[in-house]
Amino acid sequence: MRWRHDKMTNSKVARIFTFGWSPEFVVRPLVEEGLSKEDIVVLIASKPETEYAKKRVEEAYKHVESFLQMAGVSNLYYREVDTNKDIIYICRDIVKVVKEFDSANSFKFYLTGGMRVLVIATLIVARLLHLSGKQTGIKLSREDRPISYTIPIDLLELSVEDTTKTQIEILRRLKFQGEARFEDLAIGRSEVTVRKHLTKLRERGLVNYTVKGRKQVYRLTPLGEILLDVVG
Repeated sequence: MRWRHDKMTNSKVARIFTFGWSPEFVVRPLVEEGLSKEDIVVLIASKPETEYAKKRVEEAYKHVESFLQMAGVSNLYYREVDTNKDIIYICRDIVKVVKEFDSANSFKFYLTGGMRVLVIATLIVARLLHLSGKQTGIKLSREDRPISYTIPIDLLELSVEDTTKTQIEILRRLKFQGEARFEDLAIGRSEVTVRKHLTKLRERGLVNYTVKGRKQVYRLTPLGEILLDVVG
C-alpha cells in the first residue's frame, strides 16, 4: 500500500477524517459536498494493534485511494495515532498532524470513524484550531444510517463565564415570555446598555430578532436555551 508521508503542496481545503474500517464514511461526504483537485484528504487512524485490524484499515484505505484517483485527487495522506495513552497526549499528536497542513486555507473535520477516543480528541483539536483563528468546519456522522450533523461553531464557543448577569436576566425573560420587543427589555434599564447586551447575545448566537412593523422582536435561539439550562 502506498501511504503518502511527504509534505503537502499548495491546497485549498484540508479535509481531515477520523478513520476506521469503513471507507464509505470518507467517500460519502466527499461525494455529497464535492471536492477540488487541489484539496487534500487526511485520514487519521488509531494505530492498529493486531494483524486483522491492520488488514481491515489497509482495505479501507485502498477503497478511499481508488475513489480519489477516479476523482483526480492525488493529495491523500494517512497518519496513525497511538490511542493507548492519556487523551491529552493523543490531542498533542493530532495537533502535530494538523500542523503539517497548516498552509491550507481552511480545515474541515469529519468525525466519521475510528475509536471514540480518537473522535473526541479530534473534536477537541478542531475546536482549538477554530479558537486560534483558522477557518474550521466540523461534521459528525452516524454509524447506523447515512446521516451527518454539522456541529455549530457557536456551540463549541458556548461559555457561561462570558455571559454577564444582565445578559442572563435578558435570556431568562425571553424564555419566560417567548419573545419580547426591545422596548420591553429596556424597561428600567439604559437603552444603550441593553442594546449593547443584545448585540453581544446576537453575535454569540444566543438570541435573534425579527422586525414586526417597526419594532425589533427578540427570541431565544436553541443555543440560548442550552446556556440557560446549564445555568439553571
